[in-house]
Amino acid sequence: MRGRARCRQVPRSPAGRAGSGRALGLDLSAPMLARARESARREDIGNATFEQGDAQVHTFAPGAFDVAISRFGVMFFADPVAAFANIGRALRPGGRMAFVCGAEAGRNEWLQAIAALRDILPMGDFGAPGSPGMFSLADPDRTSAVLSAAGFEHIDTARVEALGTWGQGADDAAAFLLDSGPGRHLTSRVGQELQDRARRTLTDTLRPHEQPGTLRLRSTAWLVTATRPE
Repeated sequence: MRGRARCRQVPRSPAGRAGSGRALGLDLSAPMLARARESARREDIGNATFEQGDAQVHTFAPGAFDVAISRFGVMFFADPVAAFANIGRALRPGGRMAFVCGAEAGRNEWLQAIAALRDILPMGDFGAPGSPGMFSLADPDRTSAVLSAAGFEHIDTARVEALGTWGQGADDAAAFLLDSGPGRHLTSRVGQELQDRARRTLTDTLRPHEQPGTLRLRSTAWLVTATRPE
């Protein structure tokens, strides 16, 4: 089943919503974990712990969690069926999973801007549904098949769209996009001259999206929900 949902800000973190429960944050990135710990400290959240690890193979306590949540963190598994099966085993019977993943590239304005660099950077199949990387789950039918093979049921996908702030202007937004993980991956494969050309081209491409003091682009994702069988 597919639907449509509006993207909105969540007023509290999952740990803040857990009440007397607890939350575990798992990530491969040490800097991301450090930032998460600092955010929890700043927000006075005492029921959250953080561990460094790969959700695909991490040893979770079986059936220890009610809910698994991810925001743009599940598209990079080498073996998605094995990864989601591992996450499913960590959930109690009837436990729920919800995650957000990238939808088709054509509905993401930031990726359309980067597409202007195809003659400069080795883009390959970057952004193609099913290809390794952030758009590996862009096809909802494939995602449903993966989750079903991993043992989940009641799988649902809803499209979510929102305007996001990407910088204070075109120069700022271009720097953010090219200095992010995917941007660094692409620019690292060419010399400095082409890197500079790519930055100028992307800045010019983003210029029409500028508003006073900001630059906003529309992003599209899938909100995917599923449950572990009872």
